[in-house]
Amino acid sequence: MAGVTAASSIADALKTQALSGVQESLFKNDEVLGNFGTPIPFTGGSTINIKHHYSGNASVSTYSEGDALGAAGSQSYITAQWPAAYYRAQIQITGHAEDQLRNGNMGAVFYDQIALEFTMAAEDLRDRVSTDCLGTGLTAPIGIQGIVDSAGTIAGLNKSTYSWFQSYETAGATTTVAIADLDGAAQNSSDADYAAQVDQIWTSWKQKNKLKGIMGQVGASGNSYLQSPAGPLNTAGITSDMFYGNIPIKPIRDLTNSIFLGLTMSTFFLGMMRDWKVDPLAKTDDSSKYLLTGAWGLGNRNPKKNWKVTTLTA
Repeated sequence: MAGVTAASSIADALKTQALSGVQESLFKNDEVLGNFGTPIPFTGGSTINIKHHYSGNASVSTYSEGDALGAAGSQSYITAQWPAAYYRAQIQITGHAEDQLRNGNMGAVFYDQIALEFTMAAEDLRDRVSTDCLGTGLTAPIGIQGIVDSAGTIAGLNKSTYSWFQSYETAGATTTVAIADLDGAAQNSSDADYAAQVDQIWTSWKQKNKLKGIMGQVGASGNSYLQSPAGPLNTAGITSDMFYGNIPIKPIRDLTNSIFLGLTMSTFFLGMMRDWKVDPLAKTDDSSKYLLTGAWGLGNRNPKKNWKVTTLTA
């Protein structure tokens, strides 16, 4: 039988020779969603729609005296449609389990297993949304790597057809990131066609430490833009703050271990189709059942204001 049963997991919760409480030994990602600001509620329909003006009036031209009129032109607009993914978790607690746990009474158990089932399931759901947001998904659930990409169809728009919807993407010159890789991404994404000045660089903890390792001595060629708050950085440890110019390099747990992402954070948003809710399910036996649900989706107002460096050693 699924869920909490008297014959299985409650044995670990019953009072025996053990210290009070329970030690968390499972990492759950709660570091990602807060980076995208206050969630934006859906206002109706299945998507959050962003209107893009991407082309001007094609009839704009010079002309000479006596020239006949040509065809009229108009501005061009299109809509990016950002979806949400639905998430769920189910909890079941048998009547026997409730009796033996005394409904979580601390006189009977070292920790309230019934309450923790709800708390931990909520954390599991948040972890799933967080890791989905870090992924490569092009459809719900959409991931940040799918958004910051030079190809693919996302939010209904093909990046090959609409080049203004592409992020700048480049493969690292070697398997280890070089300052030239970051310089190239910063230069190309700052050209007039991209007009982007990213405000954060995301990578893995491993890549951040490898970046520190390639810097050489203070003042070495190419390293002057990579620094710590105290100045140029050459010996700082993995936990030290690092900046590319004035842009913080931010290590993100669960991010793919072979990339750097240059992000303009104001372009991202987290859409909320359904806030987290708990519903009791109808009883079909001597069990209590509950369903936790929510619907969330990552979106971006202007993917072209972001860049990616790929193919580094994982």
